[in-house]
Amino acid sequence: MALYDYMAAVFFAAFGLFIGSMFILTSKLISKRATTNPIKAAPYESGERSVGRSRDVDTEYMPFFMIFLPFELISVLILLWGATATAVPYASSIEMLGLVSVSTVLAVFGYKLTSNRG
Repeated sequence: MALYDYMAAVFFAAFGLFIGSMFILTSKLISKRATTNPIKAAPYESGERSVGRSRDVDTEYMPFFMIFLPFELISVLILLWGATATAVPYASSIEMLGLVSVSTVLAVFGYKLTSNRG
């Protein structure tokens, strides 16, 4: 690879960091800082008091993550693999079949967890 290719990647990364930092800086500069209501300044939305422990969030959203992962992310991988299936070796087909199998099991397990919630 030529030095030009590396410079393009470095420029792209620097430009991405610059744009992101400019968005954050702009929002900090124009946002309202004065909060007269201490309830609204609390870290919870709509001024509600927290109920339970913070660790409950992990177990609450885990089944939804287990459904999201197979149907969204892995489906994109399958579509990309399908577009290049004739150019990749046969072992890739077996790996994709394993990925589909594992994602199906995770999706069924996640569906069972979410459907049995009170």
